[in-house]
Amino acid sequence: MKRSNIYLTLAALLMCLTGVLTSCDIETSGNGKLDGYWHMTAVDTIATGGTADLSQKRLFWGVQHKLINLSDRDNLAYNIWMRFEHSASILRLYEPYYNNRNEGDPVLEDAEKLEPFGLEGLEQSFKVEELKGKKMTLSTDKLRIHFEKL
Repeated sequence: MKRSNIYLTLAALLMCLTGVLTSCDIETSGNGKLDGYWHMTAVDTIATGGTADLSQKRLFWGVQHKLINLSDRDNLAYNIWMRFEHSASILRLYEPYYNNRNEGDPVLEDAEKLEPFGLEGLEQSFKVEELKGKKMTLSTDKLRIHFEKL
């Protein structure tokens, strides 16, 4: 008698857990390995072969769902949000705006604010050269940007 009660209790518990888990509406971004907090560690100038070591600077790209946050933690003057599209080999950033809720997140119109992050304009497409583990390398015709995931 006791054994059958244990089996019934376990079966009821299993059904409850299964029902709870299947009723959850879990949203995933579909960004795969791109999601996360990336530290810009170096920028190569393709034309000259030069490299700027950024490992001691605190320049970050935070990727989550449909937005990328560009932040310079050494110069806390502003944070920038951008929308993006990502395929296997292309990362396109567009529609930049300031992260400033008090002013309604104003649109960023000065492309120079994006230059520290390797962007040449208000919209930029990168070739994804590497996106494995904790390494990401993006490139344009002019620059190659290296990142490490934190």
